[in-house]
Amino acid sequence: MKINFFHSLVNVFIIVLIIPGIVPAALAADEDVSSGDNGNSTVLPDLIINNLNYPENPSPGEPQTIGISVKNQGTAPSEKTKLVLYIDGSFVKEWNIAKLSEGESKYNSYTWIPMSEGSAKIKAVIDADNSVSESDETNNEKTVTTTVAEEFLPDLIIEDIVPQSGAELGKPLNLILKVKNQGTAASTEATAKYYINGTAPSQSEIFIPAISAGTGTDVTFSLTPDRQGQMEVKVLVDSGTDVYESNENNNEFKRIIDVNTLLPDLIIDSYSLDPQSPKVGDTVTFTVSVKNKGLSDSAESELSYQIVGNNTTYSNTVSVPAIVAGNTVKSTFSWVPGEDGNLNVKLVADSKSAVLEDDETNNGFTRTISVSKQSTSTGGGGSGSGSGSSSSSSKSNSMGGGVSKEPAKNIEVKELDTRNIMSGYHIKYDFAKNATCVTYVEFDSLKTFKKTTATVEVLKGKSIFVKTQPPGRIYKQLNIWIGNKGAGREDSIENAYTGFKVDKEWMQNNSINESNIALLWYNNSKWGPLNTERTGEDEEYVYFRAKTTAYSCFAISEYTGEEGTVSSDEGGIQKTLRGLDEGTAILNSSAEKENGIKKEPMGVAKILLAISLPLFMIFVQYFVLKKKI
Repeated sequence: MKINFFHSLVNVFIIVLIIPGIVPAALAADEDVSSGDNGNSTVLPDLIINNLNYPENPSPGEPQTIGISVKNQGTAPSEKTKLVLYIDGSFVKEWNIAKLSEGESKYNSYTWIPMSEGSAKIKAVIDADNSVSESDETNNEKTVTTTVAEEFLPDLIIEDIVPQSGAELGKPLNLILKVKNQGTAASTEATAKYYINGTAPSQSEIFIPAISAGTGTDVTFSLTPDRQGQMEVKVLVDSGTDVYESNENNNEFKRIIDVNTLLPDLIIDSYSLDPQSPKVGDTVTFTVSVKNKGLSDSAESELSYQIVGNNTTYSNTVSVPAIVAGNTVKSTFSWVPGEDGNLNVKLVADSKSAVLEDDETNNGFTRTISVSKQSTSTGGGGSGSGSGSSSSSSKSNSMGGGVSKEPAKNIEVKELDTRNIMSGYHIKYDFAKNATCVTYVEFDSLKTFKKTTATVEVLKGKSIFVKTQPPGRIYKQLNIWIGNKGAGREDSIENAYTGFKVDKEWMQNNSINESNIALLWYNNSKWGPLNTERTGEDEEYVYFRAKTTAYSCFAISEYTGEEGTVSSDEGGIQKTLRGLDEGTAILNSSAEKENGIKKEPMGVAKILLAISLPLFMIFVQYFVLKKKI
């Protein structure tokens, strides 16, 4: 009984020991079974085009074999399905593919005969109708491209010529040559050659490396533009015919490139004046440096200057010769200040825009100069010093005053302008106020007169210095005086011109033939026309200029060839002009004429003396005889 109980106890103990080991094992086995069930849910086939063999260089009309290998790379056998072949998008062939086990492949082939040259696209598709459930439905097809040709050759072309910067005349220009091999075979090394406007300049050959079929390369080369404006650049690739190509007629490319126009650029580089600290009445010489900072030579031009004070404005122009690019020339002009204070000096290069420039906005130059009063002597000099100063002042006024003895009642209007006249210089008087019909007077001076005033007097009627009315229909009668020392005489000037204007309304109202307008000059007791030409017009006036011999009495008239009446007075205007050298006659003289009657008090005295002397002698004899008797 004890033994049986002991055996029973041992069995219970053994069971207790075994059960803990059995339960984990059972649980583990259960997990394995569950895991195995999950794996069974993703076990699927996967059909792919394992390989697509095609001819690389097929020729038209020749049979070509296309090989297609289908493989099941999945983890389960596949069901039967179909394999389809397309060429250039068109259906060609279909095969039935039996069940394929995991890792099994199936090979099929097709004989293709290409009929034309060009590229061909070959595509194979397995399970095209999606009848097989696969682990990957996106890898069922494969596409390749091949080229059909009679002969496989390279074909070099130029796609573009690209400048790397703006083109300038005479400066090297780098360009990129884009070359492509559009043939069916790789090209060997080649060369290229360029032409400028149809001409091949001296140059080194452009090296072109070997290029694979269907690819391109960039090659850099340089040239120097030989003209401004548009330039044609032509490049010929394979210029040495080193490469045998499928097309030998497409190796040329042209590109039009704009070459920047090189222009001069005139500026006022600097200026100086002498004396540096001018005083009223001094002759001030300006030296102006005009620089051409452009890239090409400039033509001749003009430099204008304007000196503006509180009460006066002085302006004129001087000629500037042609200037080589980068060089500087100096121009000079003189001026006599008539007032003190700060004056603005404005200089403008190429003032008439005669030169086409790279920059038309940098021609101006403005500065301020200071003019002081003349110093006067006070004390220690006595009356002699004061007298000398007064004499000098009087002489200065006499030289520049230009005061005419034309009766004031005969002067309708007048205008004055003052210039410093020096021998060898071109002098121009501009009557900027436009008070009269005369716009300017200009000439080359043969003598030096320094500060001289030009006076234009427009008259109400005939001048007292002429004997007859001018011929033709008269627009204006006038006097023009250049100082009072002979500065306007024929032997003092050359290349003289007088600018004037005529009212359009007057010409229209009087039916004036514009071509007959002339400036008449009174000379040798008669009126004669000066060579007159039309220079322009505006809304109110027509402008003319006349070649002038000397300055005295003038008229503007419609001249048709008639002459004025010759005066019997032999003295005439020439005697008056000759008197200018002696400081007599018209300007600053004591002679007076009014209404054609000359006052001569000495002549009357002579007559009285001639009459009274004989009478006196008669009376003397009478008294002598009476005493004797």
